[in-house]
Amino acid sequence: MNSCPNIGGREINRRMHIGYLGLFLTFCFFVYMLIFTPGYIRCLVFFPALMSTIPFLEVKEKTCIVNAYFGIKNMGEKYEREQDKTYLEKQRSSALVLTMKGGFIALVITGVLYLI
Repeated sequence: MNSCPNIGGREINRRMHIGYLGLFLTFCFFVYMLIFTPGYIRCLVFFPALMSTIPFLEVKEKTCIVNAYFGIKNMGEKYEREQDKTYLEKQRSSALVLTMKGGFIALVITGVLYLI
C-alpha cells in the first residue's frame, strides 16, 4: 500500500525517540516479568510493546495516526490542513492498517512472554 506522508523532519525524529523509549521499557518490563511475576500479570507487557511498535511503524510509513484522523500534516515546520481528499483517505486507511499492525505485533510479544 502506498501512503501519502503527513510527517517529516523533527516529527520523524521525535517518533524514533519515543519508539526507542518504548522498546527500552518493553525490554525492562519483559525481564522483570520473567523473573518476578507469575502468569496472567505478564499480559501487561502489551502496553509498553504497543508504545514501541506504533511509533516505529509510523516512521516507516511516514504517517501519523492522529494527524491522519484530524486531517492535518506536519512536515517538520508547522501543522497544515490536508487539502487533497484522496490523500486524506489514503492517510486514514494507512493509519488504520498501522494501528492493526502495531496491535498485532504487541499481541505477539505479549503472547511470547505469557507462554514462557
